[in-house]
Amino acid sequence: MFAFLKRSKYDARPVFETALAASRNPKLYRDLGVPDTFDGRFDCLLLHLWPLFRTMPDKLAQDVYDLTFKRMELALRETGTGDLGVGKQARRMMKAFYGRLSAYNACETRDQWKDALQRNLYGTVANANVPEGMIDYAIALGGTRVDLDGKDAKVMYPL
Repeated sequence: MFAFLKRSKYDARPVFETALAASRNPKLYRDLGVPDTFDGRFDCLLLHLWPLFRTMPDKLAQDVYDLTFKRMELALRETGTGDLGVGKQARRMMKAFYGRLSAYNACETRDQWKDALQRNLYGTVANANVPEGMIDYAIALGGTRVDLDGKDAKVMYPL
């Protein structure tokens, strides 16, 4: 009856799809050594979502969050995770989501970025050394903004 009160003015899909496309840039995996695994891709997506959640209106942020985890659930199912395992994995991913956003929000120096990226983005790589280019990339992502125009929400990555 009052669905219009719950619905966001903006469509979350283009925002999510833009972040997903940016996180799938082959240069990140080939040149900067991001692990090309399920976890590596998930962490890379979270890195690209991080600046969006700092600038989006609350309702749009909630819609993007909901869409992100619907897509992650689907991806888990497509990789063969059973019904019982999907819930556990989804909870682990939600915890990771909040942890990554908090860690990236706290970064103010290159050393802090290096530590955060080492723990998160490169956390599954033994003895990984975070490339300086990845630190530059992450810092530049902080300049990302979401332009709200009419019914469209457009992501403007500075890269």
